[in-house]
Amino acid sequence: MAMSKKFKKSLIVSTIGLATLSALGCASQATQGKYVDGVHQVQAKGKKSQIVLEVKVEHGEIVDIKTKSHKETESLYLNAERLLPKIVKNNGHEGIDAVSGATYSSNGILRAVNDLPRSSGIQPKYVTVGSKEEQGGDDFKLKWSIQPKLGLLVGDYYYEEARFRQGHMGSMTIVTNSQDKDDVILAEFNESGRPNYYTRLYQDVPKRMSEYNFTMGKKKGTAWVQSALTMEKLMVEQNKLTFEPNPNHDPKLANKLKEPNRLRYLGIDIVAGASNSIQQSMIPLTAKIHHRIQGEGSTLKFYQLAEKVLDEKGQWTGVTAMLRLVVDPASKQIVKAHFDEIFADEKAQIQDASLKKFYRQSKYDSINYSEPARIGFNVMIDALNTHLQAGGSLFDINDLPATGDTGNYAATGFTKRSSSWDLYLDQAEKLYNKMRLDGVIAEHKHPASK
Repeated sequence: MAMSKKFKKSLIVSTIGLATLSALGCASQATQGKYVDGVHQVQAKGKKSQIVLEVKVEHGEIVDIKTKSHKETESLYLNAERLLPKIVKNNGHEGIDAVSGATYSSNGILRAVNDLPRSSGIQPKYVTVGSKEEQGGDDFKLKWSIQPKLGLLVGDYYYEEARFRQGHMGSMTIVTNSQDKDDVILAEFNESGRPNYYTRLYQDVPKRMSEYNFTMGKKKGTAWVQSALTMEKLMVEQNKLTFEPNPNHDPKLANKLKEPNRLRYLGIDIVAGASNSIQQSMIPLTAKIHHRIQGEGSTLKFYQLAEKVLDEKGQWTGVTAMLRLVVDPASKQIVKAHFDEIFADEKAQIQDASLKKFYRQSKYDSINYSEPARIGFNVMIDALNTHLQAGGSLFDINDLPATGDTGNYAATGFTKRSSSWDLYLDQAEKLYNKMRLDGVIAEHKHPASK
């Protein structure tokens, strides 16, 4: 009997042991997540403060990250905060570079994520990372592109402008597909400094393709144009022209809320360099255009041609020529015209060494560009616009500034012929032929040859 009890006890112990080993075996075969599940608060030092993040982990993977608090420079931190969706997608900070212009704040975010508790129990040492930059002589490291879409762009034209915030002039251009009013094919925001701007240099100066972006970037770590480009991309890709208010927005805190969406409207993730411009000008102007699109529509047609200027060997010179014409098909008259030459995004792409300093700017918007014809490029193009609005020919421009050599400038102050007119005439011919084919423009005669 005693032997029987002893045998049973041994059998029970063996069974429990086998079950335990079996369970351990199953556990060892199960895939463990990278991080410990739960909602974790992690923090690390940025440039000026501790950056505190709230990270949600499910099934071992990061599913959400929010900023709980920080006292970094707001514009710089907003730039660095663009890392958060990358970290979620990557399920960790490994292999992610710092954001250029916000390296310290970036490393604070990445270092905090490195402190998340891991399923393995091993906490790796954090190694500081830099931003991935091309090597070169540029002092300014922020990146953006001002290049227009190459080729022909045609559609229905909408435009609104209004002054805001102490007198800045905001303007919004929207072009939609003529066959589908809900298809946005161009969205472009611009702003000119108010006439009494504290820096005389930027009074009444358009910001989109001028030196203003470089000045803004050096002061605040972000260029004004980056916000505009972000919004424009959203509008075109999602055909989205209206935005819902953010219920968590606290106007007393302006753009310094402790959540990632600091702005007045939901679904907008932009850098701080132009947050006031976006909220006070771009969005209201676009809302007006949206109302027009859904209502009476547009009677005007938009034609744009953008082409790279090539040298005699067929190589890009680093300059892109762009002509825009807005025409009224009812009267068959041009109601607005604009020609510009836009410099490449990088200095190395510009062949002429004297023009390299104008990278990411255009001849029309640049403050410092000197037109070889000895007259302001903007003066030439404004005169062209006035000439065409008055019914002048696209091709008979001989009375416009710098269309001919009119004397010795050093002796008389007269101008020289600008080579830009030849680029303009070439593009005008191409757009004119397209508009004539579409039946939207009256005949424009060429000047009699001399």
